[in-house]
Amino acid sequence: MPERASNRQDRLDSWKAIAGYLNRTERTVRRWEQELRLPVRRVPGGRGRSVFAYKFELDRWLNESQRQPASDPASTDGEERSGRIQTAHRVGIAVTLAMVVTGLGWRAMQSSAHQQPVRVDFTPSAIVALDAAGAAQWRYEFQGERVALPNERRDQPVEILQGDRPAIVAATALQVSASEEVVRGGQLFSWTPQGELTRTFSFDDRLTFGAGVFGPPWGITDFRIDERMGTRRVAVAAHHFQWWPSMVVILDDTWRRRGTFVHAGWIERVHWLSPDRLLVAGFSEEHDGGVVALLDATHLDGQSPSAGQAFSCTSCGLGGPLRYVVMPRSEVNRAMPARFNRARLELSDKSLVVRTIEVAPDESAAATAADALYEFTPSLELISASFSTRYWDVHRALEADGKLDHTRAECPDRDGPREIHVWEPPTGWTTRRIR
Repeated sequence: MPERASNRQDRLDSWKAIAGYLNRTERTVRRWEQELRLPVRRVPGGRGRSVFAYKFELDRWLNESQRQPASDPASTDGEERSGRIQTAHRVGIAVTLAMVVTGLGWRAMQSSAHQQPVRVDFTPSAIVALDAAGAAQWRYEFQGERVALPNERRDQPVEILQGDRPAIVAATALQVSASEEVVRGGQLFSWTPQGELTRTFSFDDRLTFGAGVFGPPWGITDFRIDERMGTRRVAVAAHHFQWWPSMVVILDDTWRRRGTFVHAGWIERVHWLSPDRLLVAGFSEEHDGGVVALLDATHLDGQSPSAGQAFSCTSCGLGGPLRYVVMPRSEVNRAMPARFNRARLELSDKSLVVRTIEVAPDESAAATAADALYEFTPSLELISASFSTRYWDVHRALEADGKLDHTRAECPDRDGPREIHVWEPPTGWTTRRIR
């Protein structure tokens, strides 16, 4: 029987459940895990006592080890010795029957599973890999949890990687226990095309700012993969579940962390411009405006520029971005009132457009967002800036409601945004007038 970590119907979610399945005491199975390599897994990002195990892995361990009572440190315990023999006998019969009854059916599944999935569907409770005919090849269930997708990944929640090392990579924004309403941070996952879970990553950071200490849970907001240096790297962004800090990290081919950039505000999008340049976008809590920043991906150990102690991270690296641009909130944004004007990225071959959402879309009226459009070079030199048509529609509505006391013709911003604020290492902060 193939070993699919993605099949969680036979998952045991505590030391007590594992001990009950093996007909042992918890103390014994803990010792087996330490001394005899019993296949017990830790919950990524969880506490040390948060464990689980798969029944098929425990069965395989029992069958392959062929451990005798004489080599078992607990062999003097008659009850445990008897229970062990009964467990091995029960497992042997079950495995034999399963092979006889389902052998032909499994060969057909195995043949299908070795094909690369053509589509992967992500639902609030499971991820399902499908073949060209739309048939399920394998399924990974978030047992007992509801999951949310990162906002920036809703249209493309899963990456299907080809080449010499094919993989399926996906992330959850947050995971919520359906029974206890306990929120856990997001997780990044990697599977083989056959559905074997090979890697997971989650944030367990505790960041110390002047304003306080911020720890888990962290919700994943975006992830992007780069393979242009002959190795696979993943940039992953996360935001605190309740408050303003966020961060982006780079993971190497084995998913070890190779750099961290901490931000006093939201990071909602990451993008690889080149193997050594990473672009992030979101909102600055300290500077009260949409943000886009250029980072050195080869030396990612720092934080956003801060002039105040509350937003300075004392537990983080001291390095800064290569360039950090703040786009102030517009008068329409403030008059609505809207809390943010977070930045969105739209990239082309020669330039990038940053859209700051000054007024979010009105879903009931099927209206688009009222936004400001900033065009930059890849090095974040400003080319142009303007407001969208929808922005001026909202402006007229605010005039009619008496929330603005001038028309577009009289507006100080009638020709578009007036300025941006730029930080870079040689000069610090400067204000760039757009006209």
